Amino acid sequence: MVSEIGTILGKVNDLMSDRERSEYFLERLVAVPSVSGDEGAVVGVCEKLMAEVGLSTRRRSCVGVDGAVNVEGVLGSARPKLCIAGHVDTIPFDGMTVNPLGERRKCRYYGRGTTDMKGGLAAVLAAVDRLVRGGARLHGQLVVVGTASEETLKCGGYQLAQDHRDADGVVCAEPSDGRVAVAATGSLALRLDAYGTGAHSSVPGGGGNAILGAHAAAKAVVADGDRRRALRRTAPSRRQRGRGARRHRATGGAAALHRLARRALFRR
Repeated sequence: MVSEIGTILGKVNDLMSDRERSEYFLERLVAVPSVSGDEGAVVGVCEKLMAEVGLSTRRRSCVGVDGAVNVEGVLGSARPKLCIAGHVDTIPFDGMTVNPLGERRKCRYYGRGTTDMKGGLAAVLAAVDRLVRGGARLHGQLVVVGTASEETLKCGGYQLAQDHRDADGVVCAEPSDGRVAVAATGSLALRLDAYGTGAHSSVPGGGGNAILGAHAAAKAVVADGDRRRALRRTAPSRRQRGRGARRHRATGGAAALHRLARRALFRR
């Protein structure tokens, strides 16, 4: 399978208009499969595009995850330091009715990652490209980070947090309906073990039921969520405090990490 967009060959050049240059970055990224966990090829492409727009590139391995790599492009130095991030992986191609490696219909692009979120990375590259070509001199440092395995393990984001703890700000180019969001929902995977004290069924009061303990913990989590939602309802409106975050709901077979549990199963 190959892209149907008709990707511009060679490198970005001064004969291209700003629009053509932006499209070039998107086409190059979407034309390379990068299902989460198999991202080596797109990391290489992203690294080359970063170099083409004038960024100094480097790779950062994600600690504890074999083969997972963040690719970074750096412009400028000193403070302040701004990171702009976007993940290079996508969800699988299952169920797609368009060419997952790119298809153009009039002024619209289709393909896996055109929105989530190779389009965001392409926009960042296009912005940096215009800065460099315009001769802008940064009073600080800009770091563009293509993160690994966001759709599954999230290890790229964790590695970014470790590598750039000193950043003065981080911007994520995820889609948000064209609105600037000051925060975003996330997920935290954890395991809760409940322990009890064994007792004979004839005298259940003589022991401690682990299931009841787990139930109490679950109720506490739900109660805390209710409390936080109540606080948000009494907080200033979005119009009063600026545009807030929109919850991003994954569709089309996204990883289970993005979804709420539909059932709980107890085994003994």
